Amino acid sequence: MKELTVSRDDTGEWLVTSREIPGFIARGKTQQEALDKMKQAFKIYFPCGSDNCREGE
Repeated sequence: MKELTVSRDDTGEWLVTSREIPGFIARGKTQQEALDKMKQAFKIYFPCGSDNCREGE
């Protein structure tokens, strides 16, 4: 399950973090922009999504 933390910094920029991708902070001018960046990061960090993927299948 993807648990996200959404907040704003002192400059008003939106920040999204997840325990599932340690150290990664998605930033955006809007909340949606930051969430979209986090979605992209999940696709890269977990290329098979929640499925168990095996090489060659």
